[in-house]
Amino acid sequence: MMAVTSIDQETSGLKNPKMEKPNFSRQVEIVDLESDDFDFFTDKGTTKGNAISVEDYIEQRDIELAIKASINTATSDNNNYIDLDIYDDDLILLTFEPPNTHFGKKRENGVKPFSDHSVTEPGESSNSKASKDPHFICDICVEPKEENESFSIKGCSHAYCTDCMIKYVASKLQDKISSITCPVPNCKGILEPEYCRNLLPREVFERWGDALCEAMIFGSERFYCPYKDCSMVLIDDGGQAVKESECPNCRRLFCAQCKVPWHADIDCREFQRLHKDEREREDIMLMKLAKDKKWARCPRCRFVVERTMGCRYMSCRCGTAFCYDCGSTQVNAQHYCLACKR
Repeated sequence: MMAVTSIDQETSGLKNPKMEKPNFSRQVEIVDLESDDFDFFTDKGTTKGNAISVEDYIEQRDIELAIKASINTATSDNNNYIDLDIYDDDLILLTFEPPNTHFGKKRENGVKPFSDHSVTEPGESSNSKASKDPHFICDICVEPKEENESFSIKGCSHAYCTDCMIKYVASKLQDKISSITCPVPNCKGILEPEYCRNLLPREVFERWGDALCEAMIFGSERFYCPYKDCSMVLIDDGGQAVKESECPNCRRLFCAQCKVPWHADIDCREFQRLHKDEREREDIMLMKLAKDKKWARCPRCRFVVERTMGCRYMSCRCGTAFCYDCGSTQVNAQHYCLACKR
């Protein structure tokens, strides 16, 4: 912005002997008001060398203040908008609605400048409604998984990842459970082998099929090979009683009545009277030796004793008194057995 200022200058520098009126000329100076080098206030009257009267200083100051006020007014008239983004010239929020502009005509005709569907809520991304989160939380491992790793159980709304479902089915089969349901308690979702065939490894799927076949056989007709490294499923055909049998898988003998490895030199009745921790091969050999030597066992501590002399009244080291012949503890102080009457 340019401004015009006037400077009064005395052109007659010589003294006039006839006291003629001084001749002054007016000189015009054009200055740039927006220049950084321009100073609104004059420097006249600041020193003794350029002293001026008080009236001239006040007049000069009023002129410069008026020029400054006009510049501020012109500048403020242009600030009718707020630029929300200095790098985006398309987004400008107007602080007024000019009626003669194209924007104002739309408002007068009832057309809204922005559609309600195009304005997003605070804190919401502009494309959040168009895109969905491709992750889900597995109900077993409680970890975020990709959508393509999800596995849904038939009959329920729970979602699991494939890795957790493989481990879950394998653990149920390990516990001899063939009817597998949803891991969530009281959920009616059921897993079916054919539905999970593409998910499970071949080994786990075959184990599941075998478990379902075993479940179809009644419990009274089904038993397993007694050897721990075999556990072959065997079926009792309901025929005649068979004691000595051979497992078709491991080819080892077992007792079909006691459902234990074959117990040689001892019948099934004696074997079933033994404690579970006395049914090993060494225990059976000791029992056979005690039978041949006619030794007796304490009914309390199961310790084997031998009578060398005296009556049938025996007092074990554990403090139990029993009859050497029948093993009854019904003996009195007179060493008389009330069970065998001797």
